[in-house]
Amino acid sequence: MLGFSSNGPNTSHEKIVLIHGFTQAKEIWHLIVPKLLQELNVLSPQVISVDLPGHGESGSEEGNLSQAAQQIVELCGEATYVGYSLGARVALHCALQAPNSVKRLVLCGVTPGLRSEQERETRRVADENIAQTIEQTPLTDFLNGWTRQPIFNGYVPDEIDMSIRLKNKSGGLAMSLRTMGTGSQEDLWTKLSELTMPVLLVTGEDDVKFSQIAVEMKAIIGQAAQLAPIPHCGHSVPFQKPTEFCSVTSQFILSH
Repeated sequence: MLGFSSNGPNTSHEKIVLIHGFTQAKEIWHLIVPKLLQELNVLSPQVISVDLPGHGESGSEEGNLSQAAQQIVELCGEATYVGYSLGARVALHCALQAPNSVKRLVLCGVTPGLRSEQERETRRVADENIAQTIEQTPLTDFLNGWTRQPIFNGYVPDEIDMSIRLKNKSGGLAMSLRTMGTGSQEDLWTKLSELTMPVLLVTGEDDVKFSQIAVEMKAIIGQAAQLAPIPHCGHSVPFQKPTEFCSVTSQFILSH
């Protein structure tokens, strides 16, 4: 059973599911949830934050991206699915596997996968090396290095953020990287045209790689998709610019 927390009326017809990134946990949305509840007050939504396999209270859970998506949809049902980074890749799987359960899809910093088997094999090797580093390094040291990668420029985790990440277990994070890393993800580019629900692609304008991926995704998905670039922001949009992230997400939900 996946760990999760719920805010707002559990009888609401409007549910929003938040799916975190690698090394995070459900509590990482602590600034986002109250903002969403306030901005979407007219809908009286229920906001559900889940722990991915290998993270938080789901630390003993094991599963690949497809299995994680299935578990989350079974837990949450029909909802707007909002994912960040690893969580966005899981949310994309939710939408492709259970389109009738995904009313709207918000993907922040997502990739549909690597296009060639050679790229995936190279990434699998890299992911395995990182997984071994996680197992052999004190978690604090690993997280200090992980969160200071160039991709996260512009966002430095505060004390609360780090305390949330430190509740994770090294074994769970290593397992997650092996089973849900980009190297183990199938190429979903050819399936993007199957998405018919409204899709919001959120990126930080300074995150050049994922901004370009979002542009390419929108071209394939078509009219169902819209871009939401956030100025002066890197990869960690929901946490670097929580107000802006909540604003574009809430406007998207209210207009669809």
